[in-house]
Parts: sequence; C-alpha cells; structure tokens
Amino acid sequence: MALMDLPRPGQIAVKNIGPFDLGRLARLHRGCFEDGWSRSDIAHLLSLPGGFGLIARCFDRGFSAIDGLRGVGFAICRVVRDESELLSIGVLQSWRHRGVAGTLLEASMVRAHQAGADAMFLEVAVDNVAAQSLYERYNFKRVGTRLDYYHRPDGRKISAYTMKASLHGPRSLPGQS
Repeated sequence: MALMDLPRPGQIAVKNIGPFDLGRLARLHRGCFEDGWSRSDIAHLLSLPGGFGLIARCFDRGFSAIDGLRGVGFAICRVVRDESELLSIGVLQSWRHRGVAGTLLEASMVRAHQAGADAMFLEVAVDNVAAQSLYERYNFKRVGTRLDYYHRPDGRKISAYTMKASLHGPRSLPGQS
C-alpha cells in the first residue's frame, strides 16, 4: 500500500479475516471479553462451512505512518443455507462509541445476505443493554430467551435474548432505501 493510499486518520476499514489475522483476532477477542477465545477456537469457527470473519482496522497517524493500521474490532459469523448467525462481535473499549460496531454489524449482514442468508440470528446477554440498542437500530427483534446461556468467569450465569433480523427486502439494512 502506497503512503498516498492510506486511509485518513480515524477512518474505519473492514476486511475479511485471513489466516495471518488469527493471532490478532484472538488478542482482540481477549481485549473485548473476560473469557476471550483462543486462536484455535477462532480457527475452528472460521473453518466451519459458511464461517467468515471480518476485522475492523483504523488508521491512526502518530509520529510515523508506518504500521498505522491497527485492529480495533471484529465480527465472526456463519451462514447455513438461508440463515446466518453472528457468533461474536467486539470492539476494543478505547474504540467504542465511534461507529465501529455498527460498521462491522452492517458489513456482516451484507456479507451474510450475499452468501444466501435471508435472516441473521444472534444471542445477547440480557444485561448488555448497549449491545441490544445497537442490534435494535439494525432491525433485530427479540424472538426468544435462553436461560443461563452465558457463564461468567466469576461463576454467575446470565440469560440471553435471541434476536433476529431479516436480511431480505430493500429496507432491512440501515442506510438503504
């Protein structure tokens, strides 16, 4: 990439996860969650039929433009026939509230639809109000509850809402008309 082709500082770029991104993705996952997934966990999910991942990188210009692209968030999904599932999405704490999660979610929805999915499902902890708000902005609706779905490192069990969004139709993704 030529220096002239670098994105503007603060600009988010989303790209497909490749084999050289697995270590970076595992570090990102651990940076976002108390019980982060290992490189092998992520490699297994991505190797499943229909599995894909996206990484959000942000150009941060400091003293040098070299190595200015850094991973700040990710999404891991799976498409099976006409349905998809958002398996995990995360953004580093210092990069939250800058539109990264929405950019990743929208890119995941588009990619899943292009792969043939008509709907996307996800689970979200009942106490994660910020994530629920994000999902609702992207037309996800609650369709069920999974009791004691998440097991927190301190031993607590937290229920999760199952949410679903249609990927079909002209108004299913924000910004489309």
